[in-house]
Amino acid sequence: MIPILSLADLEAKIDAFDPIYYAKTRNYIDGGVSYLSPYLSRGIISLSQIVARLKNRGFSLYEVESFVMELCWREHFQRLWQQHDPTLALRQEQQDVLHRQQLPLKIINAQTGIEAIDKGIEDLYQTGYMHNHLRMYTASLVCNHYQVAWEVAAPWLHFHLLDADVASNHFSWQWVCGANANKLYFANQENINKYAKTQQKHTPIDVTYEAISALKLRGEMNSFSFEFSFLKQSEQTLHIDPKLPNCVYTPYNLDPLWHAETKANRILFWDTDFWQAFPVSEKVQNWINALGKHNIEGLQIYYGTLADLQILTKETPTFCKEHPSTKKYPFLLEPRNWLLPDVEVVPVSFFSFWKKVQKHLLKNWKQH
Repeated sequence: MIPILSLADLEAKIDAFDPIYYAKTRNYIDGGVSYLSPYLSRGIISLSQIVARLKNRGFSLYEVESFVMELCWREHFQRLWQQHDPTLALRQEQQDVLHRQQLPLKIINAQTGIEAIDKGIEDLYQTGYMHNHLRMYTASLVCNHYQVAWEVAAPWLHFHLLDADVASNHFSWQWVCGANANKLYFANQENINKYAKTQQKHTPIDVTYEAISALKLRGEMNSFSFEFSFLKQSEQTLHIDPKLPNCVYTPYNLDPLWHAETKANRILFWDTDFWQAFPVSEKVQNWINALGKHNIEGLQIYYGTLADLQILTKETPTFCKEHPSTKKYPFLLEPRNWLLPDVEVVPVSFFSFWKKVQKHLLKNWKQH
């Protein structure tokens, strides 16, 4: 399992991170990745904070560009979520879909016969983490070879990820299957062997790149339902001091610096209406709750509906951070910390978005 870290621990981790080694090895499963995605997704730290620390260490933008660009995919997807429902195809519908309600048992049971993918799924179940390339390999196998609808497959991965983010997860699945890209993503066994450092032969995808786009696989299918399970019922009761304002955190915002100087009722709110639509496992919930309590003193955890929370907090001002999951909250919504703060129109293309970010970063780097 990814460790529970404080903000100070994370800052030390960033200060020890080698972005140059990352750029050389990031495609390899055992490469120099940062493992920062769960903390970014949970809002403990922001991308702009990471960039500031790298800049303060004296790196040039060129030296850290590969690392920052990869992290920036998350910001791009979050920005897209502000204007587009990630449960709907972003560009066009996925083609050649046979299975709209089911997942292959070989995927669920980590028995595809492809060592790297099977180990990646097993590790996901154990740790809540999967390397980005393994996510793409798995999604390609599921959508492009087993011909499963991304709308069915994406919630399965989201359910198990510590960095579970509806936008990053769902738009990434769309990118692999062509619903958010001009072409489908494929990886054959030779490619996987290279980056996973395996030596497998004669697997279902041990074919040339010329042949792989036409490869269709059969497998026993099984419906796979997701059920949201509530955690400790004892944590349902809130103790609200009516003399204090309320700071409502969410699993997307556990920023320990947010209103840190204010004496307040601090509530981690699991909006059951939202999370029943986008469920995560009990293991993921436990990790998020522990991360919040480790970083935010006096944090109370509350599972319930928005209407219930409104009743409990109606006596005093209530603050919350802006997020697509909170846009209908009748609280005082405050802005998030963005790497690119002023974006009127978000390009659907990541690389068009990145050009804007790059220009903004270059301007500020020169001023440093």
